[in-house]
Amino acid sequence: MKTDEKITLWSERIHEFQFSGQTCKTWCQEHHVPVSSMNYWMRKLKKLDEQSDTDMIFAKMPTEKEISKNETLNISPSPVRIFITNAIRIEVMPECPPEFFRILIQGLKDHA
Repeated sequence: MKTDEKITLWSERIHEFQFSGQTCKTWCQEHHVPVSSMNYWMRKLKKLDEQSDTDMIFAKMPTEKEISKNETLNISPSPVRIFITNAIRIEVMPECPPEFFRILIQGLKDHA
């Protein structure tokens, strides 16, 4: 069995166990699964899930030249502008929605 197949199988087993309302020991006995294997896969899948949550996501950011070109074309500016040169500069416009601002700040805190 391939690793991705094992991950799928154990994800389903863990999901069934969690929604069964039974203790781990009882569920494992009824399904003929070693408790040690269940504990191993619960730890392994939790670790994989945590790793996927912290994976970096890269996005292409416009250059200052592209931004100034957009401003010349009278394209409405973004509520947040990020400039990356020798230093990082973030400009937040007054029309920035509060929820977006909160998410931006939380993202900066999480990845600082």
